[in-house]
Amino acid sequence: MKLLLKERKSSILSPSTLKCLSDTYTLNPTAGCVHLCSYCYARGYSNYPGDGTIVLYTNITKKLENELNRKRKSPGFVYFSPSCDAFQPVKQILDTTYSLMFLLLERGIGVSFLTKGHIPDKFITLFKSHNDLVQAHIGITTLERRLQRLIEPNAATPRIRLKNISSLINIGILPEIKLDPLIPGLTDSTLNLEPLFKILNKLGIKSAGINYLFLRPIIHKNIRKDLGHTKVLKRISQAFHNNVDLSLLANKSRVKALNSYFRKKQYKCISSLAESYNIKTHVCGCKNPDVTKELACRDIWQKYFYKKVSQYQLFDS
Repeated sequence: MKLLLKERKSSILSPSTLKCLSDTYTLNPTAGCVHLCSYCYARGYSNYPGDGTIVLYTNITKKLENELNRKRKSPGFVYFSPSCDAFQPVKQILDTTYSLMFLLLERGIGVSFLTKGHIPDKFITLFKSHNDLVQAHIGITTLERRLQRLIEPNAATPRIRLKNISSLINIGILPEIKLDPLIPGLTDSTLNLEPLFKILNKLGIKSAGINYLFLRPIIHKNIRKDLGHTKVLKRISQAFHNNVDLSLLANKSRVKALNSYFRKKQYKCISSLAESYNIKTHVCGCKNPDVTKELACRDIWQKYFYKKVSQYQLFDS
């Protein structure tokens, strides 16, 4: 892995193109990500530095501080990170992420993140002091290490992610679980999901978001490369045989999605399985506009942060 150190010239805080985060600032500590997940859409972005290369912005914390100082009203919260994982296993990246989150939390600005990495102890200590300002999302779709390593080669093991969940719960932060993306014929079976729901229930998890894989050209290419010519790859191809085009990201992106009948049927089955372990699932319209109009993810963010700041004032600059 090659780490390039550069200065960031553009703004640090950026508005999201996701409907659920349409009035929220997002922040990416790096361009590129160590995890190299097969299904990562960001590997197809124009500013992606290429597999095996990560760009870390050396001036990002100072620029964030300057941007916050110029605002008449602080944002309610900042979301890490739509194009990379905030907890990549590289010391310089983790140090930068820590300084960014510390700055925000010390100013009373909420921090929300989705991770498939290992959350180091120093972050847990920081979050404990600001647990009312931290919203955690842990991505996990399987307990099978062999399977997980196949599609998420450099991400944290399932065991470490379960430890993340336990550590967060111990400091008063109940994380939201993201089964995203579910891959048809690979991670969406009862055989795969039931052990996961069972252990999540034991940990005290009450809620999980579910979402199926989209196929963009880069994702299709990487999944074919990582899975090879296997029976599983054939099952995935068969599932996408009757795919549909979906417009996402404020109509800026078109993806190949499993047809709505398949998704509705499977979401219902998975939800029923989860409910047997007292876990409520939700499907969000930001990624499934042909299945539901509800912005379930937004409802979760509102529960944590919007009570403190009007959703119509988050971009007051």
